[in-house]
Amino acid sequence: MKERKLVKETGCSWIEIANNVHKFYVGDTRHSEASEIYEELDELKIKIKEMDYVLDINFVQHEVEEEQKEQFLFQQTEKITLAYGLISTSKPKPIKIFKTLRVCGDCHTAMKYISVATGREIVVRDSYRFHHIKDEKCS
Repeated sequence: MKERKLVKETGCSWIEIANNVHKFYVGDTRHSEASEIYEELDELKIKIKEMDYVLDINFVQHEVEEEQKEQFLFQQTEKITLAYGLISTSKPKPIKIFKTLRVCGDCHTAMKYISVATGREIVVRDSYRFHHIKDEKCS
C-alpha cells in the first residue's frame, strides 16, 4: 500500500440528528456531548450485562489485557453513535446508524440486547447490508 501511496481510511459511524450529521471514530471524545455519551454507554453496559449479555472479546485483535478488551469493545464507533442516538432522540423513533465498515459480531449482539433494554428499534447500514434490530432480533 505504501508503494502505491494508498491510504487506508479510518472506519467511522455517523447518525443524522435534526439535519446535522454527527460522525464518530473508535474511542472518540471530541463531541461536545462526549461525557453524556460515555455515561449512556456505561449505563447500557450495566443493563445488558444484567440481561446475560457476554462480551465476545474474540473480536478484539489487539494483544491487551482482558479489561482493556472490554473497554475497547465499548468504544467502537457504532456503540458510541448508538449511545448518542439514544440521548438525542425520542423513544418511538428508530435510531438509524451508518457505518463505513462491517458491524462486528459483538456490536451486533450488543445492539440486540440494547434494543430490548431501551425498547428502541435500531437500524444499522454497514458496508455489507442493513441490519434492522428490534426486540433482540435482526431481520
